[in-house]
Amino acid sequence: MSKRLAEDDEGHSFRAKRVRSTKKDGHVADCNDPECEGCDVGEVEFSFVRKDENGNDQTFKPTAHDLLSMAVAEAETDQDNDMIRRLFDMALEMFEKAEPEDRTGYATCLIELGRAVGVEESLREGLDILRGMSKKEDASAFTTEHWLHVARAALGLLLIIRKRFNVAFEEFLEEQEDEVPSNEQLKKYSLKREEINLYKEALNAVEKALVTSKGSLTKEARSALHDVQSYVQLLDHPQHYSHVAVLTDALEKYIQQFSYKSDPDLLALFASSLVHKQSLIAEDHEKQKELLDKSEKLLLDANKLYQSEHKKEYPRGWELLAMTQLNQSNLLDDEDEVVKKYDEAVESFKTAHKLNPGIQA
Repeated sequence: MSKRLAEDDEGHSFRAKRVRSTKKDGHVADCNDPECEGCDVGEVEFSFVRKDENGNDQTFKPTAHDLLSMAVAEAETDQDNDMIRRLFDMALEMFEKAEPEDRTGYATCLIELGRAVGVEESLREGLDILRGMSKKEDASAFTTEHWLHVARAALGLLLIIRKRFNVAFEEFLEEQEDEVPSNEQLKKYSLKREEINLYKEALNAVEKALVTSKGSLTKEARSALHDVQSYVQLLDHPQHYSHVAVLTDALEKYIQQFSYKSDPDLLALFASSLVHKQSLIAEDHEKQKELLDKSEKLLLDANKLYQSEHKKEYPRGWELLAMTQLNQSNLLDDEDEVVKKYDEAVESFKTAHKLNPGIQA
């Protein structure tokens, strides 16, 4: 059976077909059908195609960069990790054999593999290669693309490391039952030196990428900003606040380098940063109100702008607005104001849920 998979930005794609084993009566390990005449299948065969000038499919021999581009495109659209891993492995082999001088390409392939299928060692190796290049060469000559690769590697590692810590922390809390963890116990789940160094490296790389981009917010740069916020969201305990403040302050500064007031996505990203920061502030109600009021304004603007541009409502904007309004209602003293703001939050949640039924109120 042949399957055509995702195209990359250049229109390259590939077909994947499983071929039957050369063994006449081969069987898969768990086959127990006495009438089966052979059900085993061998390796996946690939054929690579692209459009010619007439729009017809034409087979071609891909370069290492072609394979990398197709692997990334496939990872964005499919969850078949074996297929994705195979494509990345082919790209890595091609870089080693045909383009050994392209260390940036090889490192990028390792980084994208690590992000696509969660291979920590691959991310570390790719990041180490880029670090080595910056020591040997003039770092001032590095491009926006180079610094974004560094950021993607560091942030990919941070996401893996923090998710692992959070799973361990959740298991620990379940074992504690109703007991409140001591400060000593909580310290085990604080940010360690490696994690702090990695997020500083990531922020430095993002900043350098934005400087060299000369005000142009590419898809890759936007993705890096979202990666920063994804990591921030995993730092969800008050003990993390000092680190969250560093990260969100940097993120907000980066966002404001662009025309964010005319960009619904950046407005929502800015608001999300403020809401998360507010959630970790314990006692300062006035500061919390200030952050939430600013977030609400950003989200109202984002929703209005998105609706104007796309002629439909903004699911993410309404979801964040509902969260913001609910948090605002918890900080109000006047009972009538509490009820009013709570009702606004309910209506926003209803709108968000209608647009995206997967949203949990």
